[in-house]
Amino acid sequence: MINLAQDTFLPTLRNSLEKIRSQNPDKFYGWKITLQNYRSLQTLMLGHPGKDFENYQNREVHDHSYHIDIYTRHGHPEVMGSSGFSIDPLGNIDAQILKTFNNSLLVANKPWDMPKKLNGAYDMVFTVDPLISENMLLAHQKMQDEINNKIKTLTNVSVNSGELFTNLQIKYFETSWGLKGQKENSSIYFEIAIEKLPIPNTQEVLKYKKAISLEDARLSQFIDKAVEETLSIADAEMPKTSDNGIVLIDGEAISSLLTHVVNQLNAQREYEKSPYMSTGDSLLKGEKKPDSDKLSIFLDPTVPVMALTTPFTNEGMKPTKAEVVKKDMVTAQIIHHRMGQYLDKAPNYIEGNMLVELGRQSSTELIHSVDECIEIIAFSSLLIAPNTLTWSSEIKLGKLYKNGAFVCMIKGGVVSGNIRENLTNFSFSNEEVKINETGGGYGHAKGYVGPQHMLIKSGVKIVGE
Repeated sequence: MINLAQDTFLPTLRNSLEKIRSQNPDKFYGWKITLQNYRSLQTLMLGHPGKDFENYQNREVHDHSYHIDIYTRHGHPEVMGSSGFSIDPLGNIDAQILKTFNNSLLVANKPWDMPKKLNGAYDMVFTVDPLISENMLLAHQKMQDEINNKIKTLTNVSVNSGELFTNLQIKYFETSWGLKGQKENSSIYFEIAIEKLPIPNTQEVLKYKKAISLEDARLSQFIDKAVEETLSIADAEMPKTSDNGIVLIDGEAISSLLTHVVNQLNAQREYEKSPYMSTGDSLLKGEKKPDSDKLSIFLDPTVPVMALTTPFTNEGMKPTKAEVVKKDMVTAQIIHHRMGQYLDKAPNYIEGNMLVELGRQSSTELIHSVDECIEIIAFSSLLIAPNTLTWSSEIKLGKLYKNGAFVCMIKGGVVSGNIRENLTNFSFSNEEVKINETGGGYGHAKGYVGPQHMLIKSGVKIVGE
């Protein structure tokens, strides 16, 4: 791994920051430098029946960037300003820093003090797929081989195109108040477009997969699911309308729902006067059913090679592991340095991957435990409201079961619910799944180890025929 602390431009940037700081000692409070080295192998592919993908474009992307954040104290009464800027190392460094400094004087936040020392030594954690880190080209080729070996076995479908991105990011930070650290992260993005034979038709299925390691990418299994959806989507029926539907959702949907639950435990929401939950609060909205499972969640920043594994928080402090939910009750609010000062609460620096207790029955047993349910294979777009914790989506593809027996494929209609109502009557499966997704765009980063399926028996509405 490259040691970015030895970057040859870093002393120049550091000295320029200190120069501008010395010229404005009454207002320039502090600075943070972030260096990022990014490398990406990108392959765009075209499909031909019974053959490997044709690689019609291979490219390698490199980026080495410098970013600064400047913090100021100014005004009467005193406020805190902050501004960030991506530095061009070939430009006038002093001028870029001075511009960032002046921009920070236009911002007026409630003041807070930066941490003067760490809350403990950073843990040695594994944040990257070792093969991607050691031999990125080999890792990329290994995934291409897996993809090609799989698509050559496929029948009844036409694999039209695909994209595979293998990414490696090294990030280093240091601050004027003495904190510094570096970490390395890997990520994988794979996309595939498939049509049912014979072609042409009007229903191409486009699926994408995000992961951080070859192990959790599971590209062969992902392609199998995409094929199942492609072959089933044309013959699916509209679901029946119901005010008390029962649905079985998978680990990706569970992790999305629970990520929004955990976000309501963040003290920043309390400060912003947004809906939040604090220690001692119940997650439930309604009466708990006696045979329902109960939810417990640990957050752990040290699980090897996961999306939310990290040696330090965004503020540069050591993250801590904690049980934040125990048997449907909030056991810890998430409090970081700045919010702790704002709310006059001791910071605990809790963050990390979600570890969720498994249930007692298999997914098959869960399906047999109810008279009727719909297994959601794919949502069109699962939308979750962060304030109300309500959710909804069109059913892109599902399976209808009655008395445990498969009846037909389901497509269309809208399914919706409220997470806090859903938790009054649900069951987790006893199979474990790992979900790793880097954040970006409109999505949260997700690191989840927990039940592969969740049977939701309360608070679900289905609008269909």
